[in-house]
Amino acid sequence: MNTKNQIDKPKGIDYGDQAKPDVTAGPLKADFGPPVNILPIHANAGVTAVLTDTSETGVFIATATGVVQTSLLGTCVANAKLNVRFPATPGQPVVLNGTGSFTSIDGTTSLQFSASGTANPDPANPNFFNAKYQLTFTGGTGAFASASGGGEITEVVMFTSQTTGTFTWTLNGRVITPK
Repeated sequence: MNTKNQIDKPKGIDYGDQAKPDVTAGPLKADFGPPVNILPIHANAGVTAVLTDTSETGVFIATATGVVQTSLLGTCVANAKLNVRFPATPGQPVVLNGTGSFTSIDGTTSLQFSASGTANPDPANPNFFNAKYQLTFTGGTGAFASASGGGEITEVVMFTSQTTGTFTWTLNGRVITPK
């Protein structure tokens, strides 16, 4: 094949003594996906919480600690501090807001969150509450240092005393991290 003076007629490009470039050789490797990783997170937990009084009637601080099994961090420890506001009138939900974290059991990775939700007494037993929280992931350490995203926790609470409860919950959500 003679490569001298090849001209790409439609574009009018003169390649002189050089062969015309072959733009069909090899695969194209363009990444048109988002510049982030979007990962599902699923978890279940067993947690104990202790309520402490505040200066406001019906408002408590819940300090919660427990074991969590997550799809992204493996087995880890959950720690949270929640503002718990019991209603002044019957028939209204308990309102919960606070922050927390999931920390891997070796301590090298954590995922932080803020939470807000409500809990209602179970009609079958007033010592049980059914709760739903919305989580917003707000960073962490290791691979989750810049994490964002969110999820929902569905929880059952059993009060074992006036100020102590045990909880089980499940989490379903998405964690977003930079690539």
